[in-house]
Amino acid sequence: MNILCALFLFATLLASPQGGAHALESPETEVRQTLNNFIHAFDNLDWDHFRLSFADDATVFYPREYPYRADGRQKFEEFFQKVFDRIRAGRTHGPYMDIQPKDLKVHIAGTVAIATFHLDDRPGFMNRRTIVLQKQASGWKIIHLHASEVATH
Repeated sequence: MNILCALFLFATLLASPQGGAHALESPETEVRQTLNNFIHAFDNLDWDHFRLSFADDATVFYPREYPYRADGRQKFEEFFQKVFDRIRAGRTHGPYMDIQPKDLKVHIAGTVAIATFHLDDRPGFMNRRTIVLQKQASGWKIIHLHASEVATH
């Protein structure tokens, strides 16, 4: 009986995420991986992975061209599809971009994370990004993206 109990305990520890080699990642590590996946999907114009990075009720402010907030999946996808088409410009193989976040800072507040960074991708301008994510049953999802730019000259 003791052998059966010991085997059951050992099997339980191996199956548990806290026991053995499968330690839980920290929320910041999870958020950074989510952001890396999002940027990779954007670089490659991988529509399905890109769009699934967002919660259905996400809001988006774009840096130019579209002055209003996009509320919800239908609105932000409508605009991003135009952005994807413009970036793709008839090409069929990615990567189409090489997004390089600079000075990335991640702040975790419970089930919400705020990531801020800037991009050096347009001469004469500093492009700033704020991405707010929320931990949901399906993982970290973008609930707000704010893109802005400021002239540097």
